[in-house]
Amino acid sequence: MTGTILEGRTVADSIAVDLAGRAARLAEQGHRPALLFVSIGNSGPARLYASRLRRLSGRVGVAMTEHALPGDVPTSAFEEAIVASNEDRATDGILVQMPLPPQLGDTDLSGLISPRKDIDGITVANAGRLYLGVPGRRPPTALAMMALLQASGVSATGSKAVVIGRSNVVGHPVAELLLQQDATVTVTHRGTPDLAAETRTADVLMVGAGEPGLVRAHMVKAGAVVIDAGITVTEHGVVGDVAFDEVLPLVRAITPVPGGVGPITTAMLLHNVVESAEEGLG
Repeated sequence: MTGTILEGRTVADSIAVDLAGRAARLAEQGHRPALLFVSIGNSGPARLYASRLRRLSGRVGVAMTEHALPGDVPTSAFEEAIVASNEDRATDGILVQMPLPPQLGDTDLSGLISPRKDIDGITVANAGRLYLGVPGRRPPTALAMMALLQASGVSATGSKAVVIGRSNVVGHPVAELLLQQDATVTVTHRGTPDLAAETRTADVLMVGAGEPGLVRAHMVKAGAVVIDAGITVTEHGVVGDVAFDEVLPLVRAITPVPGGVGPITTAMLLHNVVESAEEGLG
């Protein structure tokens, strides 16, 4: 058996078509969805990401602007910029370049960004809405992982799902989304004793630990669906948390890195912008 490779581009393109239609309807009502990217300093990777995001934004009809702050911006000026963006009626989504520089390390974005404009799903309000299963902004990576599971043709309902990772933007939210679809969910991490014993029980394995090659062939149940959200830049290129070549022959479906979760995450970020714009008008 050789698994199906779940390419993210096809799913992302489908999402983009839907967003373009929704953005056009908003424009007919006099409002173009708008994203503000708050950049800090002169980061090459951040510039590259902003360029890719700008291209997709233009394609789906979302306006994107950038608020560039110096790398040594003090906490007061940074917070003032976020508060001003919260109050700007033309802005529907606020994306802050991460990670924050050391002098902003104590800044609590979870309480600073307006919940409606929180397109990363990191505020306390949106985390609570996710936990309660009520509408709110969901973290884009978690949404992307669920979209790929749907694309695999395997239902979460009734499945045994194992999540590796417990971050607030990947592990925790994807576990909640799986629970809401009636999966039986186990959340693990790099400190879990005998991690392989847990992962071998999974019909659905969601991985986001940030450790290259963490998941090897002996850790995967035959016929499982494996969704890898890990991204690490190495001297050999960008790699995921799953040893892809080892695991591919064993599974029903698996995502590549790069090219799996990543393209859909960007599309889901813009989905949150459009959803915010719709809520703002509604």
